[in-house]
Amino acid sequence: MNERKQLVVIALDGVPFSLLKEMVARGNMPHMGKLLKESALFKIDSVHPPISSVAWASFWTGAKPAEHGITGFIERDPGTLDWFVPNAKHLKKKTLLQLLSEAGKRVFSLNVPVTYPPTKVNGIVVSGFLGSDLAKGTYPPAIGSFLKAKGYRIDADVEAGKKDPDKFYHQLFEIMEKRFEALRYFYENGPWAFFMGHIMETDRLHHFFWRYYEERVEPYSAYFFNFYQKLDSLLGQFFKQLPDDAPLLLLSDHGFTRLKYEVNLNRWLMENGYLYFKQAPPQNLKDLHEFTTAYSLYPGRIYLNLKGREKTGKVQAGIEYETICNELSAKLMQLKDPNGKPVVQKVVRGYEGYGLPKTLDHQIFVDPLQFKNIPDLLILPEEGYDFKGVLWAKKTFEQTMFNGTHTYDNAFLLTRKITPKNGVKDITDVFGLIKDFFEI
Repeated sequence: MNERKQLVVIALDGVPFSLLKEMVARGNMPHMGKLLKESALFKIDSVHPPISSVAWASFWTGAKPAEHGITGFIERDPGTLDWFVPNAKHLKKKTLLQLLSEAGKRVFSLNVPVTYPPTKVNGIVVSGFLGSDLAKGTYPPAIGSFLKAKGYRIDADVEAGKKDPDKFYHQLFEIMEKRFEALRYFYENGPWAFFMGHIMETDRLHHFFWRYYEERVEPYSAYFFNFYQKLDSLLGQFFKQLPDDAPLLLLSDHGFTRLKYEVNLNRWLMENGYLYFKQAPPQNLKDLHEFTTAYSLYPGRIYLNLKGREKTGKVQAGIEYETICNELSAKLMQLKDPNGKPVVQKVVRGYEGYGLPKTLDHQIFVDPLQFKNIPDLLILPEEGYDFKGVLWAKKTFEQTMFNGTHTYDNAFLLTRKITPKNGVKDITDVFGLIKDFFEI
């Protein structure tokens, strides 16, 4: 490793600040505990909505979702009502990998979301989830064949987790071991100025095992703690390869909590007379009926069937649009789960939740027709509720195999030998921290 200025970044997807501190305090993560003694630890926020693709796009670009263009796992073209999975091709801003490459820095990125398809860089990119094809998910392309021969995988089989938690758990172990094996190999085969690895298996564990950890349900509670012991061991092996004074960042993209209910928002819209389909069950958004006033995409994004924007548009921009937005917001604030608990913390206009600039007095009218992919309304849920975008569900509230969900707050940032000049409030600010470090 002979790059003059080097930075290593390790991303632990969905690991909360509070959980990290607990695991260290319990003695489950001795290597992380040692690192904490020589580092600074910050509690940071995610972005709205706090999902991996949106948050990591903000990390890569330093921009809010309205600026970088990734607003969810699924997007739709309002003119055709085709839907698609947004990826790196849809980013509207340059990424750290591109900026550092242009500055002559050699870069490496493994498994970080929103890197598929990979762009040409001065170094190596191995795409993260949302890119399922390893053969097409690496730059240079030959890296994909090399990793496949080693048994490397982009992601675990989430569907398997719904059927067999034990098998899924052991799969997570195997994939994480291969992930770190790749990190150790490529780090040794540098030199690198910027070297980043992302661990997705923590997020996967939390979605399926969080309740068991929280309620100490055995044997899965033991699985949870054992997983973190294994993670710490793998981190320790990797840290041994680094110089003792190597600048280092560790971070997560959102927090986690117990999932109380999945909320099928389109079911609620149907029951309240806002959403109609041409056939039951609908196959996709092209089955929206022209009588539809509003529909939803995950997570908690509501789009009005706006004339001049949506293919089947019926809602007029202006007074009718504003009236319906206000009406929906008021009704959603009254929504309660089967136990009588409120499920909505706040309903905001899409341009507000996604970071578009607002005037101080909030009086300037924002024309929704100019924002093709920004939802008209964004639901900020109470902790423990996940607003789904399933088109056709039998009921509004469901409990499934998923028992953990994301939070906007309680993510973490650990820094060693790299000091934030202006503080770090959320994951977007980490971009500036890294740019300042490399003085670009």
